[in-house]
Amino acid sequence: MATIGEKRTLTLGLGFLCLVYVLLFLKPSDKHLWLTKHLANNTVFQVSSTELENLLVTCRSLPILNTTASRTNEQAGPRPSPLKDPLPLPSQSGCFPYLSGLYVQPVPEHDCDQPYVTVNQAGRLGNKMCQYASLYLLRHLFGVRVSTLDEMHATLDKFFKNIVMPIKNPSCFMGKAKSISYMDLYDKLYRAAAQAWTNTTSSVIKEPLLDTSYHVYDYPGPRDLFLEHRKLTHTLFKFRDEVMKNAVQNINNALMSFNATYHQRDFPIVTVHVRRTDYEGHMKMLFNLTQLGKLYYTNAFEFYKKRLKRPLFLVVSDDPKWCRENLQAKDVLVIASEVPAEDMAAMSLGDHHITSYGTFSFMGALLGKGNITHPLTTNPRYRFVRCVDSPVFHRVPRGDKQEY
Repeated sequence: MATIGEKRTLTLGLGFLCLVYVLLFLKPSDKHLWLTKHLANNTVFQVSSTELENLLVTCRSLPILNTTASRTNEQAGPRPSPLKDPLPLPSQSGCFPYLSGLYVQPVPEHDCDQPYVTVNQAGRLGNKMCQYASLYLLRHLFGVRVSTLDEMHATLDKFFKNIVMPIKNPSCFMGKAKSISYMDLYDKLYRAAAQAWTNTTSSVIKEPLLDTSYHVYDYPGPRDLFLEHRKLTHTLFKFRDEVMKNAVQNINNALMSFNATYHQRDFPIVTVHVRRTDYEGHMKMLFNLTQLGKLYYTNAFEFYKKRLKRPLFLVVSDDPKWCRENLQAKDVLVIASEVPAEDMAAMSLGDHHITSYGTFSFMGALLGKGNITHPLTTNPRYRFVRCVDSPVFHRVPRGDKQEY
């Protein structure tokens, strides 16, 4: 009978073999997530005995692969078609293609000789979150060095406890960056990645894709990419404990009349965002759209009532008075909060979501789970969600002429 020491040695040995299996045969995207965790900040690669034992458990659930066949299939797998010049530009299509199955080895953040990318930090919370996430996606997808500016970091750090993207400093982010739009930079990186992929038999690109530093001057917020990478976005924004605690308390206060709490209930919560005070002029000037009215929210309520059993709608808004006068009902409650970050945290706790226009509304719903409704708008000047093709994203009629 094997001793405890022999069993442990055998377990660790099998765990190590499983580690080799993970590194060699997992999909590049899955392998990237695992490696990113253990190679963060370019530290020495270390795996504890506990993690090797956990790997053994994982390994038992993985399918057995034929090594020779796997390598052959990887080399003979789908390849990108030869590049046609010009490829469709994101700025022309308005959409953001990416090469699935491709892994670009990240440039070390401390390699100060390599180019970098920064992004505009203007706007309020929703804008800054979109810009931060957009910047992170460039590193995630294309491996480029990125850094935030001071104001963006300071604003986000107030509400989230994991804002870890480097802050631009002159010692390691040197030289003046060229100004560029997010779409044009994305297109440049996409083309470079596609070209590098056609020149290699591997699914890993090791050479850097940038030769110049860039500053993104506009307000990026690619909804289609965000939804495609929703789980990743969840990892970027973890609310500080005090913000989340207050958000849960705000929800509990609203649920008192139902003799329920957020954690003790037998019905789904659909969060509803209503933005009004400063948006009427903004929407009219930029998109020739009017405010969303009662009809849109009524349509969205009905959308969920047909699909859920006894949903409760919790409304957050910069105009709670209008909401109480126009929306409140036995299954529609308005959360009384004066802190925007707490409203967004409350939205992230919902099982499903009804959004209005704007980045704040979208990001709050994105950080949650479940389905998202958005006003149906075919107005050609409003293009933010035109490329979204997700099973969780639903366009609900506004109920007025402005949807055309």
